[in-house]
Amino acid sequence: MKALYFGTYDREHPRNVNAIAALRHADVEVVERSARVRGRGFLGALSVYGAESKLLVPRKREFDLVIVGYPGHFDVPRARRVAGGRPLVFDAVLSLEDELVGVRRRFRPRSTAATVLRAVDLRALRLPDLVVCGTDTEAAYLQSLGATNVASVFLGADEELYCHPSAPTYPFTAVHFATGLPGDGSADVVRTAASLHEVPVHIVAPGEVAPGDLGIAVAHAGIVLASFRESRSIPPVVFDALATGAPLITADTAAARELLRDCESALLVPPDDADALAAAISGLAADDELRSRVAQNGRGVFAERASRAVLGARWRELLAGLM
Repeated sequence: MKALYFGTYDREHPRNVNAIAALRHADVEVVERSARVRGRGFLGALSVYGAESKLLVPRKREFDLVIVGYPGHFDVPRARRVAGGRPLVFDAVLSLEDELVGVRRRFRPRSTAATVLRAVDLRALRLPDLVVCGTDTEAAYLQSLGATNVASVFLGADEELYCHPSAPTYPFTAVHFATGLPGDGSADVVRTAASLHEVPVHIVAPGEVAPGDLGIAVAHAGIVLASFRESRSIPPVVFDALATGAPLITADTAAARELLRDCESALLVPPDDADALAAAISGLAADDELRSRVAQNGRGVFAERASRAVLGARWRELLAGLM
């Protein structure tokens, strides 16, 4: 099976890194045809035009199907032309309008930009033969927006990077890796919670740790504090912690419960609840047996449901069903 991985997708984004690695692990030959969009405003518009032209250049390489990487909502119509009669898969991950208007609040709900994003979403979700996202919760939402055939594949982790076994350093510290993304108030919840207990908490700012050292940083955390906002997705750091075997606390959401069980593979606390988070941190830090059990079970959940081998088999099954 040969797949053309297509679009202006972010080649460093965990979704694309992990999906391509999983596909190749499942013996799917992946050929990339990508073009990067740079800048904003007029320069950004020129970059988009150049990227579109580059993507449409005819290539002689054969393929069985086309996968549009994330983010690629604007690329789907061009990918449909490239695919011709062959299957087209869009790894949408999310709704562009919901992310930029509802979550990041970059545009007002009734603005022209929001209307354009809604139209882009509708076209991108209806043209492919299959739309993929990270959770069943997100899949149901994308179906409500017009996607007819949707499947979920967990995000997974970069197993070359997050390969170090959990080994907390002294002093024992709960660590939160802040995303810096607008609309994600998790760092504020963690700061408030940190003032309510005596366990040291370190909030790692974006860029503070070199990308190549993130695996070690997660392994050295006494407890990994993930996301504490309501979301239909499971954040990357959840999978990173599970892959490493680090004890995990994250928000109790419908998406998180697709993978995790409270007090078994993670501690789940209500979103945006600093008091509950403070109690969870104190309790987990003080209970060696609970911490060990949660870490071990979390590592088992990753191996059974989110490892590269498992996700590769899931991807291959979905693609084979289209051919």
